[in-house]
Amino acid sequence: MMDTLRSICFQLFFTVKMSFLSIKHFLEEACRTVKPFNDPVNRQGEYAVITVIAGCRDGRSKQQLFDKLEEAGLPTDSVEWINLDLSSLDSVRDFAKIVLDKNVPISLLINNAAIMFTPYALTKDGFEQQFAVNYLAHFLLTHLLLPRLIEAGEKNQKPSRIVNVSSDSSFLGYLTLDDLQAKSFYNKFCAYAQSKLAQVLFTEMLDTQLIQNNHPVKIYALHPGVIRSNWYNDAWHLRISILLVGFLFKTEREGAQRVLYTALSPELENSSGVFLTDCKITRPPTALVCPTERVKLWNATCQLLNIKQFGNC
Repeated sequence: MMDTLRSICFQLFFTVKMSFLSIKHFLEEACRTVKPFNDPVNRQGEYAVITVIAGCRDGRSKQQLFDKLEEAGLPTDSVEWINLDLSSLDSVRDFAKIVLDKNVPISLLINNAAIMFTPYALTKDGFEQQFAVNYLAHFLLTHLLLPRLIEAGEKNQKPSRIVNVSSDSSFLGYLTLDDLQAKSFYNKFCAYAQSKLAQVLFTEMLDTQLIQNNHPVKIYALHPGVIRSNWYNDAWHLRISILLVGFLFKTEREGAQRVLYTALSPELENSSGVFLTDCKITRPPTALVCPTERVKLWNATCQLLNIKQFGNC
């Protein structure tokens, strides 16, 4: 009885806190503009890897991507679609192998894909699905591709970049190292916030290692904004939020502009391991977390993924 009551109180507390933060961020978003950037870093002849969640991985969504490329006047042969299921670690490994086997210089990795506010479920690897898709899969993918990113940075004599698309939801500050898979307590808002906070902690920890080893790779985490997207079609309360305050949101194009700024702007060439909001370096959500938690999460993640030496270098 006490456990049930405690669980209800936790659910109510975090739901109210998440709602308060959401309203705060909605209002802040309404006051923000999308900062254009000029003279982006020239990456001609180099390669980028971007993770995307698509409703039909090899069907309608794929064709829509290529249709948009044609509309924009871009050559479709400049983009290659490789299937990736971020809920499966085997799929991540297979994807990385296909990319590495192409033997091309990878100068940019954008860990973009995510799921949001989903019901409790475990992946086939036994991990809570938001934690697995939003954080673990990208941690593993970065580990597998890092040697090629380092190689490209050395060859091109300008640092490669890793961009982790996080969220202001990470400011909820929820992190449970003793129950990362939410087996004892699950709240869909907390699970999402934890996965995004973990991304920022990962960004800071990897940046420290890159600097220590003098590797030519920069890493950033960012909040792309509160974006009007089909994410909000998955639940009735999210659809209502679009109807009520959707005019405050940014478009997908505007959100993408912020990601591109982080990936290509020369203004960030002397920065790394930072958190960006509205194309500005801001106070990271990890300021709410004890610094030792960053190391503990890193070690726990490497153990979960059976990684002995990150990046194998």
